Amino acid sequence: MNAKQRVLGMLGMAQRAGKVISGAEGVISALNSGKVCLLIISRDISRNTLDKLLSAAEKSEKVTGKAVTCFRIGTSDDLGIALGKPSRTAVAVTDKAFAKGISDLLEGINEEDDI
Repeated sequence: MNAKQRVLGMLGMAQRAGKVISGAEGVISALNSGKVCLLIISRDISRNTLDKLLSAAEKSEKVTGKAVTCFRIGTSDDLGIALGKPSRTAVAVTDKAFAKGISDLLEGINEEDDI
């Protein structure tokens, strides 16, 4: 199993545990309320939506005093499949343990890897 499959598998487990919010609008709302521990954004997201998400993440940091870790991986189809939903451009992990596990996997991946 490659790194991308492990990350997407962990996202699927977090979804089944109810520790994921997906879809750009839901993620922005979660960022505004300070619930997000980890933000995953697809590589094929539109520039406008990406700007909205990053702006909400910056506002969240100002309000909560802690930065939201953010990674860009896969396509919106990849994220949707991992969650058992239609395509998703953004996924927010709201549980610290899942966020740490996914972050640890992603930090160990080289930029050249296809993730």
